Amino acid sequence: MLATVKLKELLDGKGFDEISEVYANNLPKELEENTDKTIVLLTESNPSIEMSGNNTFFGKTERVEIQIFYKADIDYDIEAFEVELLRFLTSEHYSIIDMREHSIDPDTLQLTAVFFVALDKII
Repeated sequence: MLATVKLKELLDGKGFDEISEVYANNLPKELEENTDKTIVLLTESNPSIEMSGNNTFFGKTERVEIQIFYKADIDYDIEAFEVELLRFLTSEHYSIIDMREHSIDPDTLQLTAVFFVALDKII
């Protein structure tokens, strides 16, 4: 299963109240300008093979970029939500490998956040 699909299922299963919808790999065209929902987009980011030996490999690191597009009318504490999200991911054995600064989408004026996570697997 693709790393993005696996993470989508994990986030959907957790049921964060702050997240309206989670998408893996691409965002539907009709949602690109939406500002009424908090949307999470998951995309693959630089996977790699690990634990090489005897002309083969025995591990894989799956990396996923998590982009959060916050709804325009925020009615919850973003920092508290992000801490809860990151703690949940680490409890599911993901490593937080990078966090980018919050920014404003120039087209929709939505606040956005970007995180990169990794999951090491033995194959």
